[in-house]
Amino acid sequence: MRHLIVFVKAPAPGRVKTRLQRRYAPEQVAAIYRAFVADVLAHGAGVACERRTVCYAPAEAEAEVRALAGPEWDVHPQTEGDLGDRMAGAFAWGFAQGATRAVLIGSDSPSLPPGLMAEAFERLRTRELVIGPSVDGGYYLIGMSRPLPEVFRGVAWSSARVLEETLDRAEGAGVRPSLLQPWYDVDTPEELNFLLAHVRGEGMSGGAADAPETVKAMEKIMKRRSGETEKG
Repeated sequence: MRHLIVFVKAPAPGRVKTRLQRRYAPEQVAAIYRAFVADVLAHGAGVACERRTVCYAPAEAEAEVRALAGPEWDVHPQTEGDLGDRMAGAFAWGFAQGATRAVLIGSDSPSLPPGLMAEAFERLRTRELVIGPSVDGGYYLIGMSRPLPEVFRGVAWSSARVLEETLDRAEGAGVRPSLLQPWYDVDTPEELNFLLAHVRGEGMSGGAADAPETVKAMEKIMKRRSGETEKG
């Protein structure tokens, strides 16, 4: 069974994508993040797999996350601990549910093409570990054909060494990962600007990347800002 897992936080103002608050108000950031989630889940819904689950935090946000996820997705709370503990817990749960290939992504890459998720599942036919490197030194996707909790241990999360240290852990476990093409996360206003320019360019050239809900949310925010400037 192919199982796609997406990590999501409840989109509460001041609790998500806080680095975007350098430019946008907490309520605006929450709206942007909600659009991120909508785009990621829409892309994930287009990937051929037998099960799709939104793993969410905090645990008390189930009702809100169910409303975000819609009927195509199951929901399940993340475990406690740091990011590595929570990812290891999600994979352990997924395999206990009958998965034979599990792929986990975050909600920070709203333009991620479904084809990269599908490619990860395909590679897991013959490989134990697949990783999608992120240009910031982390990774946007990790997939496994069996539980490998050791690849999450002792990693300096939220650093530029996440991918390097994960590869070291895999090597120490005797596992050779298959690497997908690099992609990018969106954490800062500058990265959000890049996303919007990239999506626009992809649309003009017939490329595969898009993020329609994110673009719509940003257009709404910019229109409101423009109106406030004119009033001022």
